[in-house]
Amino acid sequence: MYKEMDVYYFSGTGNTKFIMDKVVQTLEEKGARINSYPIEKGYIEKKDKDIPLILAFPVNSQSISPFIWKFLKRLPRTGGKRVYALVTLNDSSGIIKPLGKLLENKGYDPAGVCEISLPNNMLVKPADESQDSERLVKGIEKALKFADIIAEGKNAGWIQEYKGSGFVSFLSRYTGLTWFSMRALLKLKTDNELCKHCGLCVKQCPVGNIREADYMRHGNRCEFCMRCAANCPEKAIFIKGKKSISIRKSIGL
Repeated sequence: MYKEMDVYYFSGTGNTKFIMDKVVQTLEEKGARINSYPIEKGYIEKKDKDIPLILAFPVNSQSISPFIWKFLKRLPRTGGKRVYALVTLNDSSGIIKPLGKLLENKGYDPAGVCEISLPNNMLVKPADESQDSERLVKGIEKALKFADIIAEGKNAGWIQEYKGSGFVSFLSRYTGLTWFSMRALLKLKTDNELCKHCGLCVKQCPVGNIREADYMRHGNRCEFCMRCAANCPEKAIFIKGKKSISIRKSIGL
């Protein structure tokens, strides 16, 4: 049993935070001290460099948002520090294998990865509540089993469960093509009539893409975590030209 663990996480619409909290709660109940840090704030150097690490993040474009990949690439080298990963997704991913290689090259011991499929929070049609609830329940069960594995200090293996496109994942990690395309197709805007200028979107954007002027201005650095739209209290943020697409907060919150 680990006495202490560091968790670095990012959550956009809330799925990752919800499922991560289940894991953290289980570990704390078993006596571990858990230190949680937002990935967008960067890595914190500690005197005790052997504290095991948990990484928690969502899949985005078969990969992960560029700012998350940059964070991982900047992790300090180590001499066998154990690391686990908790990955939330819908149905596919191409990040598990390259992440494992990156960690191994930095001297980490990739001891276990858990991919959890959760409800999609970008809806092009009305949500299927029964299907969403089923996925959520299964996701929680899977997370709790993973938490038990971590608590026992076991090596669960670094195995990719969900199929994904390695090519798209590569493009997402090493080129801007995927993100340029998404910005052209899914440009986020703020409805000025609904917006109350609370500033929450500005504070929560992990890449500083939103600024407040006479109205909320969305720049060209969006990495589509959808945190701003999911958490807007007025539901004022939408995809330009596609108001039929709704973005919601995790149903687990």
